[in-house]
Amino acid sequence: MPKIKGKTDLEDSIIKLLLTVLPEAEVTVDDELWQEKLSESIDQLKEDIASLRERKPTDLVVTTNGGSKKDLGFSHKNLPSLLKILSQHLNVYLVGPSGSGKTHAARQCAKALGVDFYFTGAIANEYKLTGYMDANGNYVTTEFRKAYEKGGLFLFDEIDASFPQAVLAFNAALANDFMDFPDKQVKRHKNFYCIAAANTIGQGADRQYVGRNQLDAASLDRFVFLDWPYDEDLEITLSGNKEWALHVQEVRKAIDKYKIRHIVSPRASIFGARLLKQGMSQETVEDLVLWKGLPENDKKKIKLTMLPPTEIKAVRNGTFVLRRNSYEAFDLSDGDTVSENQLIGYIKYGYYGDYEKVFSPCDGVIDYRVIDNEGVNTGQIIAVIEH
Repeated sequence: MPKIKGKTDLEDSIIKLLLTVLPEAEVTVDDELWQEKLSESIDQLKEDIASLRERKPTDLVVTTNGGSKKDLGFSHKNLPSLLKILSQHLNVYLVGPSGSGKTHAARQCAKALGVDFYFTGAIANEYKLTGYMDANGNYVTTEFRKAYEKGGLFLFDEIDASFPQAVLAFNAALANDFMDFPDKQVKRHKNFYCIAAANTIGQGADRQYVGRNQLDAASLDRFVFLDWPYDEDLEITLSGNKEWALHVQEVRKAIDKYKIRHIVSPRASIFGARLLKQGMSQETVEDLVLWKGLPENDKKKIKLTMLPPTEIKAVRNGTFVLRRNSYEAFDLSDGDTVSENQLIGYIKYGYYGDYEKVFSPCDGVIDYRVIDNEGVNTGQIIAVIEH
């Protein structure tokens, strides 16, 4: 087959592949009209491929066992995996930071599975799960009992903040097809589904979540673990303000970089966007949803990290040198940390070899753009400081 006129090798390969599935009698390679239409199709295909490079949140539509379709709306990137696990009647332990959408995902799963949604937060005693007999001898039920006996999706939220001994009552119910409640033994319903949501993996407190407990190994063994991180594409979509959401995400990255004990969840993007829409200044909104009383030193670190690299430019023509003589103490190289007003080199100029000192204008990490004893011109970038 001849090469198509004016096309790259890749485009030519695509065209040849298309030709293999088209009736030979309909087109010929030399048909100018056909080539023009094919060229337009290729251009459109390029645009479609480019749009796919940026992942967009899934507007998930599922088909139930009865064949009906349910639109779950914008969904976390891991929701399809969660649904697949639940469809096998496996118990799921969702691990994710505050505000990552675990509860919302559980509600979406209940809708997809066609069952009612039940919820319980952190518990201090087993009666929040099993219920109890009141003073009149009447049984007081719980959300867990309703889901277990009648069918439904039960979300045990913040299980890692619950009293470990209380969670032990959960084990028998998940491990077996029946459970002893205060009034009687109950058989597990065939449409009972269970999700436990947590900020930690059940091994106790960490840097961010200091109030979390270590769970019994037998409790953890009942679950399939699924990571539930922030879905930043979904965050941008739900906020409705891409510029603000990206700013929030940069703040979050800076917090992670410095390991600061402070949480900036997607709620900051969503709530902040709403406040900005009401005409509040960005500075005010940042105080309300981002900083929340964060110490000034930590705020300064974060803001510096988010600044673009600072360029250090030559103020005159000359030769850049690191030292004026061999006795000078400092010896900087790429990747070294420097402080504001720290000497980073000299520009040697004039017939008699005068020197112009070059200082770092801020704290950061230095990246030299010229080497020792290299000539420079006025305005040329000598180095940049990464924050």
